[in-house]
Amino acid sequence: MTRLTRTLRLCGQAEYRDQAEPHLHQPGDAALIFRGQARSLLIQCPDGCGQTLVINLDPRAGKAWRLDMRGGTPTLYPSVWRDGGCGSHFIVWRGRILWCDRYEAGNVEPDYDAGLEARVLKALTPRIFRSAEEIAWELDEIPWEVSRVARRLVRQALAEEGRGPKINWFRDARGLSSKPDLSKAR
Repeated sequence: MTRLTRTLRLCGQAEYRDQAEPHLHQPGDAALIFRGQARSLLIQCPDGCGQTLVINLDPRAGKAWRLDMRGGTPTLYPSVWRDGGCGSHFIVWRGRILWCDRYEAGNVEPDYDAGLEARVLKALTPRIFRSAEEIAWELDEIPWEVSRVARRLVRQALAEEGRGPKINWFRDARGLSSKPDLSKAR
């Protein structure tokens, strides 16, 4: 039986993998490999399969994830998706593990600052779609939160989301009209 978890716990830091692995005891435990800068994150697979995942954080070594420790809790971007083995696919967002596909039913997204809505709306343009990721880097925010806020703006008819390859890309739906009072964006 698997011991599925919905929490990622940063349990230690080390210079090398063999020094970090002893920190991993249960699903969702993680240890940071840090030598002058963040190199990788080791994670005991949160689905309970027993495997250790190595998440590259150093863009000099190839495809790299971004680790954000805002509020003292880890966020990884983009999602982690194992092509082989157990096939786990999940998001790490403010220390929470949000499952994609098979375990989604119990997902709970973290809270966010309501003031982010006004900042995202201001970053949108009426003619050109912008990716949530691009907006997040510009605003120094977590991409998962910018995406969620932008979708909320879509539901309020203040923004429009692209389709097909432009999913998770947004633009101002108010056209060329003047920007309304930002209190309406809530």
